[in-house]
Amino acid sequence: MRTFPLSTSAPRVRDAVRHEPRRRRLTVLQTRHVPGGLVRLTLGGEDLAGFTSLGPEDHVKLFLPGPDGPVGRDYTPSEFRPIGSSSGPELDLDVVVHEGTGGPASDWAAGAAPGDEVEVGGPRGSRLAPTGFRNAVLVADPSGLPALRRWIRALSGETPVRALLFGGADAGYLDDAELAAATPQVLGADHDLLEVLRSQDVDDDTFVWAAGEASAIVPLRRHLKERGLPKANRSLHGYWKRGDAGFDHHAPLDPADPED
Repeated sequence: MRTFPLSTSAPRVRDAVRHEPRRRRLTVLQTRHVPGGLVRLTLGGEDLAGFTSLGPEDHVKLFLPGPDGPVGRDYTPSEFRPIGSSSGPELDLDVVVHEGTGGPASDWAAGAAPGDEVEVGGPRGSRLAPTGFRNAVLVADPSGLPALRRWIRALSGETPVRALLFGGADAGYLDDAELAAATPQVLGADHDLLEVLRSQDVDDDTFVWAAGEASAIVPLRRHLKERGLPKANRSLHGYWKRGDAGFDHHAPLDPADPED
């Protein structure tokens, strides 16, 4: 098995920025369906003043009603406009809607209407995109599309990007500039995600990011570790797990191998 030699370049550092923790009471301004099975919620309100999201992996927490009390669910800010069409600040959150699952976030997003109110917390901090890599491979299912587009924007013009979309992720989610910058490959049910990753041009000057259903992401992480890709070169996340409604994406992706 080919392994990656230790890089002779300077260590790659991802700068971190802390933000003041804050909860905001926001109002739904608009909802619409976007490609990939997501609903885009455009939120607004005076509480958005001072909102900051600088990193492609940032997340905010939606506080929603649940069967046993309020629940929080994390989402990547898809877009923030200090002045939007409403003449005030606007925040777009894209939520995957699973018909008939009964999940609190999916149910709330499917039924949300203009005028509804919701509390949003964060982001508590931002990790900026790394620089100095020869290329980048980005992997996402529908749940990872908002972060994927932010990665494309963060790396565009600095690092050539290839995007692998799986699990029903739709390239139509991306705008023309993002499509041109990332040349996405949409993987159908007949594609083996791990085998497709194995075929990519990946070495110790490549950055790999992946997000989606945890069981699909674990083999990718194991493969990259076995091949010796440095920890600084990879950022892989399970955003959800099939059959586990309470899955915590902050928990180790692979409990059998939680540390590098």
